[in-house]
Amino acid sequence: MSTKAKNPSRFETVLSFGILSVLVLTAGVILLRQSHFNPAVLQLAADQVISGSPAALPASQTAAALIQLPQDVSVLTAPETFGPDTLSDKINGKAELYLSAGFKRLQCQRFSDTSTAETWMEIFIFDMASQKNAFAVYSSQQREDFVPSPALGRYAYRTANALYWVHGPYYVELIASEASEAILNRMQTLAEAFNRASPVATETITETALFPETGLDPRSITLIPADAFGFEKFDRAFVAEYHLNGSTLSAFVSARGSPEAAKDLAAAYRTFLLAFGGKALDDGGIRDAVIVEIMDEYDIIFTRDVYIAGVHAAADKSRAVTLARSLVTSIEEAIRGRR
Repeated sequence: MSTKAKNPSRFETVLSFGILSVLVLTAGVILLRQSHFNPAVLQLAADQVISGSPAALPASQTAAALIQLPQDVSVLTAPETFGPDTLSDKINGKAELYLSAGFKRLQCQRFSDTSTAETWMEIFIFDMASQKNAFAVYSSQQREDFVPSPALGRYAYRTANALYWVHGPYYVELIASEASEAILNRMQTLAEAFNRASPVATETITETALFPETGLDPRSITLIPADAFGFEKFDRAFVAEYHLNGSTLSAFVSARGSPEAAKDLAAAYRTFLLAFGGKALDDGGIRDAVIVEIMDEYDIIFTRDVYIAGVHAAADKSRAVTLARSLVTSIEEAIRGRR
């Protein structure tokens, strides 16, 4: 399965290569296990303890006892539960993304399609503690061949054999062993039943509305939970892709705890870039901004109230300044609207 990925900047590529060289020397070859299926496993007892190994429940406590299964769908396996210490047992190679985004618990279970001899589906419910954390995983994992599935919520889509969606603090995947319209319809019914059986409080993710609309690819908006742009102190960064005048640019915005925290992070990120050979330029006519040229690319960094924002790894300085000015206007309008 291909997932959405943003092209790294030259600086990030060089930085990553250095890190990988160390890892290759110390870790060797890591074998990836083909076990990344994610199920809509239903709420287990609240007092269930997450142990060092997956928890298997009696058949009477499977999904069938918690929601109404669609016609021709039956329980195939008992549920399993994984915590932070055991997540890699289920999704080897992907666990770090979930852990960095605030992962608490994974519940998963397989179901069979009784209308066929061999078709089955598996649901994975990732409890990410908040809707924003769930969106971070959802946006980072987004497949390229997706079709929106609004019946499951604002953040939901399907592919040929799977459904992916955010439901409150849960990021959920429901994946079938083969692709067909019939199995997709059954999975859609199961997914909707899971949502109805799992009432959640809806959280508004306000940062996505801060990106100006002109040239924006709204499906590109991604939340990087940690180590944004290779800087370990930069977390919770929303990144969006723009197509302007034949160029592709990336804008970013992140809400911090206070204006002071935003300014501190902006200063630290600037220092980080300069330490790796970046050159500080003028402010491009943007108040309290700094432009850093690094490896023939340009980063623009500024703060407004609690937000740090800017443009990352742009090939053309003038176009980066144009986008940054538009982002300033959008953020300032949002700030005034809250007052």
